[in-house]
Amino acid sequence: MARATTDSFICELPLRVTPADERELLIRLDCARQIYNACLGASLGRLTQLRESRDYKEACRMPKGARHSDAARKRAEAFRAANELVGFREYDLHAYAKQFGQAWVGERLGSLTIQKVATRAFQAVQQYAFGKKGKPRFKGKGWFDSVEGKTNTSGILWRENTVKWLGLELPAIINSDDKVIAYGLMCKVKFVRLVRRKLNKRTRFYAQLICEGEPYQKEKNRLGQGVVGLDIGPSSIAIVSEQSASLERFCAELEPQQKQIRKLQRKLDRQRRACNPDHYSADGTVKKGAKEWHFSRRYVYTREQLAELHRKQAAQRKSLHGRMVNRILVQGNVIKLEKLSYRAFQKMYGKSVGLRGPGAFVAHLRRKAENAGAEVDEFPTVTTRLSQVCLCGRVEKKPLSLRWHVCDCGVGPIQRDVFSAWLARYIVNKKLDAGQAQAAWPGEDERLRVASSEIQPTMGQGQPKPNLARGQSRSPVQSGVSVSEACHGAIPAVTRKLAFQPEPPRFSDGE
Repeated sequence: MARATTDSFICELPLRVTPADERELLIRLDCARQIYNACLGASLGRLTQLRESRDYKEACRMPKGARHSDAARKRAEAFRAANELVGFREYDLHAYAKQFGQAWVGERLGSLTIQKVATRAFQAVQQYAFGKKGKPRFKGKGWFDSVEGKTNTSGILWRENTVKWLGLELPAIINSDDKVIAYGLMCKVKFVRLVRRKLNKRTRFYAQLICEGEPYQKEKNRLGQGVVGLDIGPSSIAIVSEQSASLERFCAELEPQQKQIRKLQRKLDRQRRACNPDHYSADGTVKKGAKEWHFSRRYVYTREQLAELHRKQAAQRKSLHGRMVNRILVQGNVIKLEKLSYRAFQKMYGKSVGLRGPGAFVAHLRRKAENAGAEVDEFPTVTTRLSQVCLCGRVEKKPLSLRWHVCDCGVGPIQRDVFSAWLARYIVNKKLDAGQAQAAWPGEDERLRVASSEIQPTMGQGQPKPNLARGQSRSPVQSGVSVSEACHGAIPAVTRKLAFQPEPPRFSDGE
């Protein structure tokens, strides 16, 4: 019988650490790293044995069947039996890690912390086995930054605003005026996680209290009611709800730091070449083969500066994502957006995606919406094609260079992403409900046009929006012609002449 889970949230507090405490914590983190590497190697070895076993291959050949069907259950049972034979299970790895608790590392970590480290290694290999993530890597010295307990009754404990762990006592720094912290301290603590971070070249330690219950919600971020449509691109996001419509550059505040990062990257390359001239060919490329690199003190200092800039950028990006998620949830409790492949985004627009992180934003949106009781509906692009379809039902494939939606039925000109976000609000059962969209269209034309006009200069699209010919109707409803007549050519195309030129591409490869 599966154990019921309860809602949880994280309350993070900085810790007051003495130099002696810091030395001991660094030793314990390195002990955890060595155990993790040992468990990771054992898990990868057992995964190899599993894939080579006859039972596993027979289970792979079994028919999948529908979900919860007899065929699916038999297949799952066959995989479980194959996993059990080679010991590729979480508790099997706990049994393997038990030996470390009897050595000197067990005195510094504790049995429950060792079990959590083993679980972490097993889950990394399991995700790799399922094809959800890449092959996990072994942790080098200084790369293991967190440990956690299983309960708040043994191991790493939270007692009287202090973290207690096998002789260590680390008092927390608490801001009594912070309502979020005060709320977290009133809730029951499930377990404690210790996290190390490097801030401005100095090591800081934090306690993450995994508390039972729902997170604190500020009054200004109360969940709204209604449907919100989103259209997320590599560098832009369109948000359309019943109250507002907007299109803005995604995390535009991050762009100034890119110049500083690029400057430090060039400086690092010059310093590396100056210290290792024999490792480069005459054309400037790195020679093949194993080599030993030498780094100067200035190089190490520059590398620390670059790491600090990346850390600040990641922290700012996370903050910007959180603020935007709160803005969206205030507007509605049903969020609809296309299910996109962010891996494809990385291949086409790697620089922009690496800077803004649209995939991380969507994951943040899902998590916060679930905690707040909202719904995130992601629909496939194959059945909807919102960037190509019109309100009248006409489907026209548009290149990326065409940023405005204009149709002979009278819809437009409207910025393409804004119109897609508006249509997303009327997706029902993974398809566009044309009747519902047509009924809601009167009055929306002006609102979307205003949004398109306001944001167009900030998007830097080069060409102005297309102008309508004089006397042209704005929509099929206002022109007195039905949508079906418009689709079958009842409105001659010559009555609509567009005065616009082809626009330059919005994105370039690698942007």
